[in-house]
Amino acid sequence: MNLYFIKDINGEKGPLTIEELRRLKISKTDYVRTSKSGEWFIAESVPDLKFIFKKRFRFLKISGTLICILMFGFIIVMVVKENQASSYSYGSQISTPIPPPPIIDFDPTSHKKKFLKELFKDCNLSGKKKQLVHACNYTNTLVRNTAASIAGQSPGNFNLGQICDVFDYCYNDWKYVNDPIGHEIIEFASNTIGNKLNGDCDDFAVLVCSMILAIGGEARVNYAYGSTGGHAFTEVNIGTVNSDELESYISSRYKDVYNNDGIWSRTDGDNVKWLNLDWFANHPGGKYYDYSYGTTFYILQQFCSDFN
Repeated sequence: MNLYFIKDINGEKGPLTIEELRRLKISKTDYVRTSKSGEWFIAESVPDLKFIFKKRFRFLKISGTLICILMFGFIIVMVVKENQASSYSYGSQISTPIPPPPIIDFDPTSHKKKFLKELFKDCNLSGKKKQLVHACNYTNTLVRNTAASIAGQSPGNFNLGQICDVFDYCYNDWKYVNDPIGHEIIEFASNTIGNKLNGDCDDFAVLVCSMILAIGGEARVNYAYGSTGGHAFTEVNIGTVNSDELESYISSRYKDVYNNDGIWSRTDGDNVKWLNLDWFANHPGGKYYDYSYGTTFYILQQFCSDFN
């Protein structure tokens, strides 16, 4: 069996067996000589040593292949997970694109006013109608410009997307703050924008109503009363919009909170349909506040009527 010497920085090392050279992990370019010769050779040129490098190369090749396979598999798994995350929405339902918002084609409501009847209406005598009409200052520059910039996210003729844009603006950033004890303050819509959306339920209703009016829609404010007390909420005139298109758009846009409970609206005596925009509903067309009776205030027409 041949023994070998290997040349290193300290001179030479040996004699060593081939197995010992393998354990030293000599490279192909190291110089070696046999114990029977003083002549030095490059290791890879010595026939007895070539098998060392072949084995080592085979091991590295196999290891490298396995590493590549594992990395490729890891990449595939991550891509699949990312695709799954983008393909599923709230409740593990497959996400669908939001359809174009339907146009709201409507005629503003009209109301016959009989002088004596109007004079003695509780909703007129209470002064609440006058307060709401003044508070809904939808022609104010700040209200109009804010509403227009928000509705511009769904440009075009008055449409359901603009209604949802207005609702989202008010709902997502709203902070509830009580009125002073013993005082019922109905804040101007412009002031509520100025105070960065702070107020109570009637302030919210006034702001939503005013912004809808500012972009060419028709909205009304309701005061409702039930077993849990009083509440104010807004509704918007949605005219002749198709019910299926209405639900398709809202259910797609609000898939994280829409509970398949249908779209909630009320139809008045003139067969005009009004969509619920109450903050308790979580989204336009959500379920109504549990009321027993109340009063509706039509801001454009300065008209009020009671409901059960």
